[in-house]
Amino acid sequence: MAQFISPLTAKIMAALFITATTAGCSTLQAPKQSPAKLLQETRSSIITDNEVSAATRSTLLSSGFNQESCMATFDSCIDAVKSSFLDDKVSKPMLAVLSELYYTRTLYLALQDGCKTLLDRPPIDPYYTNAPLSEANKKEKQNAQNQCQSDYRDALYQTVRNSYAYLFFDALNNNTQTISPIPQEMDIRTLDFYHLAINEIISQLYRANKGIFAAAKLRHHSLSTPSIEPKYQQVQLSTLISQENGTDNQLDLSISNYPYYLEYLKKSDGEVFSELVSAYDSRLSKLNVYSRRSGLGVSFIGSLKSRYTTNSLDRRANKPIAERIHTTGHLQVTAIIEPTGNSLDEVLNSNRFGVYLFNPQAQTQITIKGRPYPLAANFSASYALWLNENRLQQLSLMNMVSKGDAMALPELFMLKPFDPNQKVIIMLHGLASSPATWVNLTNNLLADPKLNDAYQVWQIAYSTNLPILENRYQINQLIRQAFASVDPDGTTAASRNAILIGHSMGGVISRLLVSDDDLNQYLNQLSDGEQDKLFSKLSVDQKQLLDERLALSTLPQVDTAIFLSAPFRGTDYADRWFTRAARRIIRLPVDLTKTVNAAISEGNQSVLGALYLQNGASQLSDRSAFMTLTKDVTISPKVRYHTLVGNNKANTDSAADAVGAAISDGIVPYSSSHLAGASSETIIAGKHNIHESPETIAQLRKILYEHLAKR
Repeated sequence: MAQFISPLTAKIMAALFITATTAGCSTLQAPKQSPAKLLQETRSSIITDNEVSAATRSTLLSSGFNQESCMATFDSCIDAVKSSFLDDKVSKPMLAVLSELYYTRTLYLALQDGCKTLLDRPPIDPYYTNAPLSEANKKEKQNAQNQCQSDYRDALYQTVRNSYAYLFFDALNNNTQTISPIPQEMDIRTLDFYHLAINEIISQLYRANKGIFAAAKLRHHSLSTPSIEPKYQQVQLSTLISQENGTDNQLDLSISNYPYYLEYLKKSDGEVFSELVSAYDSRLSKLNVYSRRSGLGVSFIGSLKSRYTTNSLDRRANKPIAERIHTTGHLQVTAIIEPTGNSLDEVLNSNRFGVYLFNPQAQTQITIKGRPYPLAANFSASYALWLNENRLQQLSLMNMVSKGDAMALPELFMLKPFDPNQKVIIMLHGLASSPATWVNLTNNLLADPKLNDAYQVWQIAYSTNLPILENRYQINQLIRQAFASVDPDGTTAASRNAILIGHSMGGVISRLLVSDDDLNQYLNQLSDGEQDKLFSKLSVDQKQLLDERLALSTLPQVDTAIFLSAPFRGTDYADRWFTRAARRIIRLPVDLTKTVNAAISEGNQSVLGALYLQNGASQLSDRSAFMTLTKDVTISPKVRYHTLVGNNKANTDSAADAVGAAISDGIVPYSSSHLAGASSETIIAGKHNIHESPETIAQLRKILYEHLAKR
C-alpha cells in the first residue's frame, strides 16, 4: 500500500536531497586570493615591496620584533634573530634572513640625513635652513655623516658575507636529503640581495669623492708591470681600505687580463673607466628587447674616459679619416665580490673582499668553491648607453640642413671592441636619418646568442645632403680605412665575408659599394660626348678627383649585401610638392660646390654638373640625372644580395598581387626596389620603415644564419 506524502513533506525532502547532492560542490568555492596575489606574497621581499619577505617577517615575529622595531634597534634585533634559530649551527634559512635584514638596513640608512651628500656650495639664502652652521654644528653634522656612512658600508659588507655564504657553501645543506636542482624562492631572493649589494658597492666606488667611500684610503697598482691576482688571473687595479666602527675592511679591485681592456688601462694611468653604469640604471631602459645571459654577477658598462660622443663632437668639417673611425667607448663587464676565506666562519668574519670585473663576451663561466657557475651578461646595455649619450638623430638632421661652408664627412662607429674572429655587419641609414634608426633591428639581431657570438656591428653616420656619388666615395674610403686600422694585413676572419645592410638612400649607396662599374662610360652615353670636352679642359688632379667618384670598386671585405626599401630607380615621392619644399632648405656645402664648379666651370648645367650640384634628397627623384646614370649599375658577381620590399597595401596578399606594380611601401614602388638576380626577394607588409618590422628582423636572422652556414 502506497504511503501518502504531503506536498510540504515532499518539498522538504526535495530540498534535503538537493542539499545533500550538492554538498560536494559547495566545497569548490572561489579562491579567496588569486594565484597572482599568492605568488606575489610568496616571492615578494624588501626589493619588490616596502616589506621584508614573509619568511623574514615570520622570523622577526618569533624573535619579538617587527620590521620597524628591528630597524630602530638593529643590533639587538640581529642578536635576537640569531637566537631564534634554536640550532647553534649556521643554517641557510638564517643566512637568508640576515641577508635581507642587512640589505633592508641599507635602505633605511639611505633615507637618513647623515647618509645624504652635504651641500658643496654656499647657501642660496642665509636665512633659510641651509644657512651656514657654527663650527660645533658642522663637526656634529660631519660626525653624524661619517657614522651613517660607516653603518651603511658595514650593512653592505654584511649583506655580501651572508648571501655569499648562503649561495656557495654546500655544507649548509642537509646531507641526509637529496638537494633539489630546482631553485627555491629563498635562493632567488638571496641571490638578488647578493647582486644588489655588489651593485651598490661598485657604483659607490665610481662616485669619486662624493660617495660613501670618499674618506677611504685608495692605492692604485702600477701597470708598467701589471700585477696578476692568483684566483682568476686578473690584472690588479687598486686597493681601497675603509673603516667601519673601528674595523678596517679592504677591497681589492681587479679586471680581466684582456688586451682591449689593458690597452685603455695604460692610456689612462689605470683609471680605465670614467664611470661604471649598472645595468639597473634607468638610462639603459629604452630598448624593447634585451640580449641577456642569466647567471652570476652584476652587469656594468664601463664608460671609457677617452670615448667619443656626439655631445662633445668636434664639429670640424673635413676631419682626417682616422678621426672619423670610432672604436666603442663602452665596455661590458660583469662584477662579483667575494669575501676572503676558505671556511664558513672565515667568510662570515672576513674583512677583505675581492672585487672582480670579468669580460662576459670572452668568459662565459667562473668557478667558485669547485663549482662552475654561468657568468651573467647584458649584451644590450653598452648599445643602450651609447644611444643615450649620443644624439645621433639630431646630429643627422643638423648636418642635412646645415648652412656651414664645409662638408661634414661620414663617421663610422664600432659597437663592440674589435674581435678578429667575428664577421662584420655594416649598416647604412637612409635620408634624414642616423644610426639611431637601427636601434631595434640591431638589438633584436644581437639578442640571438649565436648571432651575437658570430657578428660585430659597424654603423655609418653620414650627411644625406651631400650628392650621392660623393657620399659613396667618402663612405668607401672610410670603410676601407676602418678595416685597415684594425686588421692591417687583412688576414683575420673579420676582414672576410662582411655583410652590408642599407635602408632607403643607404641601400642605393650600398649597391654602388659592391659594384665595379665605371660610370664614365654611362656618362658619355648620356652627355652625347659633352663629357669628353669637359675632361679635355681638366687638370690631372681634377681628372683624378672625378674619376675616383665615377669609377666604382667593390669593397673587398664584403660578400653579401641586403637592401631594404632601396629606390634604385628613384621615386616620384621626391618630386611631390611637400618634398620639393623640404628639398629647398637642404643646402650643399660651399666648399664642395666651389670644388665642383672649378672642375666643370663651363659645364655646370651638364649631366656631370647635375650629379654634383644637386643635393642627395633631390637625386632620389626618378627624374634626376643621378638615377638616369645609375639605374642599371650591376653588382659584382662575388657578392650575393637580397632585397626586402615594403608593401603598405592590405589588399595585395593574393598570389596575383605578390609581385608587380601594385606593390609599394608608400614611397618606393616595387619597380624601383626590385633587382634581378637577387638571392632572395621578400615582400614585407609595411611602410617605408620596414627595417623596424618584426618580419624584416626574422628574414634578416634567416639570412645571417645561412651566411654563417656557408662560410
